[in-house]
Amino acid sequence: MRYTEYAGDNILRDAFHLYRRNNLTVSQTSFSRKILGMKPSYYSCMITRNRQPSRRVLQTLITVTKTILATFLGNPHFRQPYAANLNQAYDQLQQLVERINVELNFVEVMDQLEAEAVG
Repeated sequence: MRYTEYAGDNILRDAFHLYRRNNLTVSQTSFSRKILGMKPSYYSCMITRNRQPSRRVLQTLITVTKTILATFLGNPHFRQPYAANLNQAYDQLQQLVERINVELNFVEVMDQLEAEAVG
């Protein structure tokens, strides 16, 4: 069985809404291009077809998310009580990174199981 057969929810949908809610992307097209490094229609096609992202897309998403997190850490307002939106965005992005790590580990295990079944 493949990873897409096991994955129940859609990490791309959740990531897009998290980015959008925190004003880190303005559209699906922008999310596809600037965050995922794919063609402008990538996100909408993946959601419409209910497909899971490839390992490469997950790795790009985690890299971009970690870069954004690093910029938050350099912000002098970070973790100040009056910067609730900044702090909330950081916490949500950190949770996304943890979730992507789980997804990447899951993809790796599924690939190994598939290779063992074939070999």
